[in-house]
Amino acid sequence: MKERKDNNRGFSLFSVLIAVSFVAILGMLILYIALANFNMKVTDLKGKDSFYTAERALEEIRTGLQEDVGEAMSTAYTKVLEDYDKDSNTQDATMDAQRQSQFETFFLDELVKRVGDNGSKKQYSLHKLIDYVDLLKDSSVFDAKKESLVITNPSDSAGAEMSVIRSTGTSNTKSGILLKNLKVIYVDPKGHAAIIETDIRLGVPAVQFPTPSTLPDLMNMIVVADGGIVCEGNAESESTIQGSIYAGLLPKSKAEETETAQGELSTQSIHVKNNASLKINSGDKVVCAGEINIGNGSSFASATGVNLWAKGLNVDSGKEVSLEGTTYFADDLTISGKNNNVKLAGNYYGFGSEKSALNENCLFKNIYSGIGDDAENTGNTAAQKSADLSSAIVINGKNTTLDLSGLQKLMLAGKNYIASSKVTGKQVNKNDIMTGESITVKGTQLAYLLPAELLGTGEQSYQNPMDVATFQEKFAGVSQTGNIAVKMDTPVAAWGGKTLRDLGVDVEKPVQTVFYNEPGGANYVYFYLNFTNETNAAAFLQNYLAVNPDAKANVDKYLSFYFGGENSGITVKDVDSYLRYVTGGNVLSYDGKTDTSSLQAATDTDPADDSKLVQEQIGYQNSWYALNRKMISSYDLLNTAVVEGQDAAGNNITHNETESSRSVYDNLVNEKKLVEFVKNNVKDGTLKYEFTADEEDGGLKAIMYHNGGNSVISDGTNVQRTGTALEITSDLAEKLRLVVCTGDVVIKQNVSFKGIIMTKGTLTLEEGASLESSPMEAAKVFQSQINKTNETNTDIVKAQDFFWDGDKYVLGNAVVSGSGNDQNSSDSYSTADYVSYENWKKE
Repeated sequence: MKERKDNNRGFSLFSVLIAVSFVAILGMLILYIALANFNMKVTDLKGKDSFYTAERALEEIRTGLQEDVGEAMSTAYTKVLEDYDKDSNTQDATMDAQRQSQFETFFLDELVKRVGDNGSKKQYSLHKLIDYVDLLKDSSVFDAKKESLVITNPSDSAGAEMSVIRSTGTSNTKSGILLKNLKVIYVDPKGHAAIIETDIRLGVPAVQFPTPSTLPDLMNMIVVADGGIVCEGNAESESTIQGSIYAGLLPKSKAEETETAQGELSTQSIHVKNNASLKINSGDKVVCAGEINIGNGSSFASATGVNLWAKGLNVDSGKEVSLEGTTYFADDLTISGKNNNVKLAGNYYGFGSEKSALNENCLFKNIYSGIGDDAENTGNTAAQKSADLSSAIVINGKNTTLDLSGLQKLMLAGKNYIASSKVTGKQVNKNDIMTGESITVKGTQLAYLLPAELLGTGEQSYQNPMDVATFQEKFAGVSQTGNIAVKMDTPVAAWGGKTLRDLGVDVEKPVQTVFYNEPGGANYVYFYLNFTNETNAAAFLQNYLAVNPDAKANVDKYLSFYFGGENSGITVKDVDSYLRYVTGGNVLSYDGKTDTSSLQAATDTDPADDSKLVQEQIGYQNSWYALNRKMISSYDLLNTAVVEGQDAAGNNITHNETESSRSVYDNLVNEKKLVEFVKNNVKDGTLKYEFTADEEDGGLKAIMYHNGGNSVISDGTNVQRTGTALEITSDLAEKLRLVVCTGDVVIKQNVSFKGIIMTKGTLTLEEGASLESSPMEAAKVFQSQINKTNETNTDIVKAQDFFWDGDKYVLGNAVVSGSGNDQNSSDSYSTADYVSYENWKKE
């Protein structure tokens, strides 16, 4: 039988079809998976877009809150600085903690005002947070018809709950405000939604407040002149100062005053002679123990950034006076003579007032009162007049221009007085007469004259003023301190029908007499209203001018005598235009173009606020006292027991930096050691030692010179002075960076000196002289080795050894407070660091 063969035809085609089908199915599966993956990615992308949109809204809320934190921080910091050192009893060891606590309180209170729902401390304003979201306002990126964005609180929560957390005083890392239960929902046009829930914490910044050092910033100091500073020259060739300076009291002979005894001190610290010009371009601390006196045709300026402290300033027919930094005066700014041009800008603090000056916490109290060792040490054995303790601005000159429009802050704590005690008369005028004005012109004093019809109690006619003979006849036996009979309850038409009793004059002594010698020998008596209540004195002139148009016209007429042209007058901005405006009395202004005056009322008339203001003024008094001791602003940091050496028994010999008899020079310079070194190392009789540093230190020079008063050194030897002033010429000034001497120093004409001058005498600046701090170079010569103390002693000597604690000085001695681990090591802060999320979650 024949074998049968298999028929395989079509099998290959079948196999191909199966393989193609399999590949097709696999390809479709891959395509399906890829499409599904694509759809998932698209869905995820749209979900992320929704999330990012919701997150953007949340970040815009966070950014808005950062602005609130920044504004609250600025406000709180400013408030703390306004009260800085106001309490003279506070020790520096606790000052920083108190300031931090104050800052936290002010910061949180301000932040509550901003984010709280109508000031609530328990609920935040959701509407305010919604208003921060700019996305809702931008139609180019958000279509409210197709998409939705909802900012709300979860339905199962306590709503817009807010917690204010205050620290216990040890740390502020947990303190702040917690905004709870914030929910953001966004749904895009395709229905994709994103939900974010979170709390937001607003933290309290760990701000840095400056804390004073026990040492002054010596390297940035140019001059310590115990005997004051004299500026010579002409107004066209200006002398300049750049750096911190201290000026003690000038001898009367150098202040161009008549002295009753040799070496008698004046009340001046800086004397700008006639036709001279002095400008202080920079200086963190420019401190004067007394007044600044500006002569005829002279100019004086303190630039922006200068902190100027002085008793006051007197300008007599000056060409120009400009105070543009921060000015602190314990007494008056007095403008006399004619054609004065005075401009005040920056901040002006006239902090002197009788209340603060005689307060138990004021360090000057005994000096002002003329009692105790403090008064003896300073030569003030008589109590100072009320007028000398009161800061005001008075114009006694003609054709004066006084411009206060550039000021940001103005404080005038005191009032003007009619200086009757300085008037020569038939009898001695013991007391000055208080007026109600903080800024005024001499002519307004006429308003305080008692109407003649109120003199006496009978029908006799009187005049005010009256000649002394008539006074002695009609008021026989009445001395200046006695009571003048007056009609207390008689209405006066010029006062709007008010009586003396209504005005609030002193009931026991309603009138004060002033005896005055007129030119030609005639003697007169003036009768002035005697206010003992400051509020009543301030209210008097306001009422007088308001109810009496004739009186207002007469005052304007008197003022036109003092202001002789369109460009003259007193320019004062509206009260609300100042960042701070505090006056103990009324402020008079005058427009020379219209010949009219106006009177702004005193602001310091509320007894409830008086205590805080007095404490602030005491703080300024005490800072000025400390600056006059050692050029540091905190009395608490003065050393009460600086060790000078030991006596034979091994006991420490010390001195007290806080004593009123010690000046800045005394507390900085170890005079005994300086003079002893000069005596032992200078053999030519000049007592002037010159030192040149190594070339690696620039070959810089220092001079130690005993040219002042006699000095007793450690072995009891009285070393006689040479008495010759040190003259610094251009050649000498080229390398000279440090001068320490006991007598006078003269900077010659057009010489530019860079470095430090410490003198117990007077510094004189000739025409065109300039002084500039040079910290780096001064430090080099300050720390350089000078010599051996003598031929047998191997101890090395440096310039710093002639200063108390000289080895502790560095280029800058100011330090700032801080927690030590705070990320802000500078004065820059990122508000983003203080707005953070908590309990964040996404749905």
